[in-house]
Amino acid sequence: MLGEAMVLAMFSGDVWALVFLALMLKIPLIGLGVALWFAIKRHDEIKPEVVPLRSQMALCGYCGTRITVGYDANLLHEQAHRIGTRTGEAVFDVESRLVRESLRQPHHYASEPRYCPGCGDQAVWTPIEPIDLSASGRPRLGQAG
Repeated sequence: MLGEAMVLAMFSGDVWALVFLALMLKIPLIGLGVALWFAIKRHDEIKPEVVPLRSQMALCGYCGTRITVGYDANLLHEQAHRIGTRTGEAVFDVESRLVRESLRQPHHYASEPRYCPGCGDQAVWTPIEPIDLSASGRPRLGQAG
């Protein structure tokens, strides 16, 4: 008798309405999850390439103090890779030590300081472009440059 009541309850309209609503409410959630997954995947694909840092010299606009801003990321990464393969250390650990060491040198900064280390005033930094010192780039003695 109890089993017969359970079977009849399974075929009642309330049970099927509950099953129908449960399925119909899950389909939009699954669709939303798939849409978010595609959006995140597309965002990861179109990420711009990160340009490695390069050191650059700068002069204080007031007193002419020369500083170096940044560090050569490619050069330090290659050095860290060579050291890491030779010693068995993790390349990340070696590279972080090399970066800290390069920024500890006098007048080397990760970003432009707010105040000049030479004159102490609020700084206006002028970047210095690299100079081509190859033989073709240098004027010869007696020639006008």
